[in-house]
Amino acid sequence: MLSRRDFLAVAAATAVAPPFTLRVPAWTADADTPLDAASLTATVEGRPARVQRVLGPKDDLLLMVVIDLVGDLALVDPARDALAGQVKALPPNTWCGLLRAQDGLRVLVDPGPDRTRFIDALPGLQIAGRAGLLETVEPALELASRVIEKSPVRVAVLYLTDSNIYNYREDYTNPVINYSDSRDLSRRFPEALIHDKTAKLSEALAAWPAPLFIVHLAFLRDRLNESYQTGLQQMAETTGGLEWFCRTAAEIPSTVEQAFGRIQRMWMVDIESAGPRSRTFTVSLKSGGELQYRTKYAARKR
Repeated sequence: MLSRRDFLAVAAATAVAPPFTLRVPAWTADADTPLDAASLTATVEGRPARVQRVLGPKDDLLLMVVIDLVGDLALVDPARDALAGQVKALPPNTWCGLLRAQDGLRVLVDPGPDRTRFIDALPGLQIAGRAGLLETVEPALELASRVIEKSPVRVAVLYLTDSNIYNYREDYTNPVINYSDSRDLSRRFPEALIHDKTAKLSEALAAWPAPLFIVHLAFLRDRLNESYQTGLQQMAETTGGLEWFCRTAAEIPSTVEQAFGRIQRMWMVDIESAGPRSRTFTVSLKSGGELQYRTKYAARKR
């Protein structure tokens, strides 16, 4: 007869892990090419996964727009105008919510089919305070992902920001720790804190299924901001999203339009996979045509 310890070991070895579901954002090379569950195959860590459902550009979309603007009105005004124009042109099955990132994540306008309240709120936005993207991006993605887990809708988070690394309440500039020590590594690697912060955020965001998109109004070329902007790009791409940088005010309207176009063309593929999950795992999708899609996920901490 098996001992209790042996019985538990056998039970653990033969236990079947419960299935889990992922919603994977995807884009076709040709915007007019449809996706459907029958034409898609999926794997998770090389194991076959079942395609449950496909949501496309004609299906409902919830777009959470997060404002993180604290700087130059010469950039902010065209950004607000471009945002108002794009929201006004959205199809009826898109609901937009407006949030702000300064001083914590705050909802300004609840999502809904009425665009008037969203657009009317834009001129009165407070353009002051400290940058808030790094502090609010994880709760924003979590909020969006909770909707994904409960509703058959496409969901995306779009940040409109002019943040730079010097405008945060926390000092990410890695000041010299010991002025008398010439070997102090903070002298040689001043961007180390920035890299560490954005890398940890990327790892945390990989656990949430909602994609992150960022329109940055002011591309900056100094060493620390280049590291910061690279980190933002990494965070967006980790979630299947993208970041766009504006180098001049004239580029803002077309860049905002690109972001909205990318979000509206988004497909979301629900797949169910059996078997254990590693701490990080990869997803593969195949169809008859070329696909862009999110490939990496992280298991959520319980």
